[in-house]
Amino acid sequence: MVSFCKAALSFGVAAASLATTAQGFAPPVLSRRNLHIQHKLQAEHQRRAPSIVSLQEKKNKTGLEPNVSKNLLTETIAPFRGLRLFFYAAFASGAFVGGLITASGVAAALSGVRTDVDLNAEYLNLGIDFGAVLLFAVLAKFDLDKGEELKAQVEQKIENKKKQKKITKAMREREKYFAELELDVRVSDDGETRRASVGTMQDKAKQHVILVAGPGRVIRDALRGAQLNKVNFAMTNILVVPYETGLDEADRASKPSGGGFGDRPSYERQPYVAEPVGAGWGTFVDAEISTAVEQAGETVKEQGIALVIANDGRVLKRGLGKVPWRQMVDELEEAVTGEKKETSVPFLEFLE
Repeated sequence: MVSFCKAALSFGVAAASLATTAQGFAPPVLSRRNLHIQHKLQAEHQRRAPSIVSLQEKKNKTGLEPNVSKNLLTETIAPFRGLRLFFYAAFASGAFVGGLITASGVAAALSGVRTDVDLNAEYLNLGIDFGAVLLFAVLAKFDLDKGEELKAQVEQKIENKKKQKKITKAMREREKYFAELELDVRVSDDGETRRASVGTMQDKAKQHVILVAGPGRVIRDALRGAQLNKVNFAMTNILVVPYETGLDEADRASKPSGGGFGDRPSYERQPYVAEPVGAGWGTFVDAEISTAVEQAGETVKEQGIALVIANDGRVLKRGLGKVPWRQMVDELEEAVTGEKKETSVPFLEFLE
């Protein structure tokens, strides 16, 4: 009977323990207050999630963390600087330890503990060891003092890179606007013209455009050089657009037009020369010249600029000063066709 009672008691304890364990594994019963708190935490997590994703996208977009990118840029400006500092520290430490060992030998010899020490040789070794320590310390200090200058160079290079990105973005925006500008294109030998946008000429007529902008002297020199290559312009569908800077709208309106011999010089009346019309050209050219001035200085306004635009809207080249027509025509043809173009009229290179 006693055994039975013990067995029943043991069974009851085991059942209670099992029930407690099962209750521990069962999902908790949440009150309304707990449910409200849980929903609030989930909403806060979802609100913060986009910022975390945006940071991750920013990191993925650049490919490198800012500190890593800055360190790599520092290494390009001052290569092996970190390695040099490491060697300075290592060599100085080795020389210092060697000097301490030599100094202990000298101290032992001076105190009479050792009699087999050549003091003259040890003094020389001491001078070499601590002289090396001093030398590497000076080199390290010189390298560390250059750190501020190096930091300024890195910051300047990063700033220039950001500035260049802004300039490039502005150029891309202007390239889209360029297609909307209008031209008067000669369609007959008697000087008859038709007005069309640059985009229409590029898309429908497959015309490439070389824009030359600058003072009157630059425009005249450029058109005279272009006249030597008129055969190549006809073969490669190139329009030359001269834009003379320094003129107001009244001056432009007063310029003679038409095909008469007394109106304009022959190099301005060639069929490949298109006349820019509309106020938009002034805005476009001023922006291009301003960008060129930022990069090359105020002399750009006197030298003039030239842009080579393919018929698909790409600006293939931006240049300053005298226009190398032969080179521009060949590069334009090569960029569009993907094939190296041989000079069609070899003597033109010599004349130009």
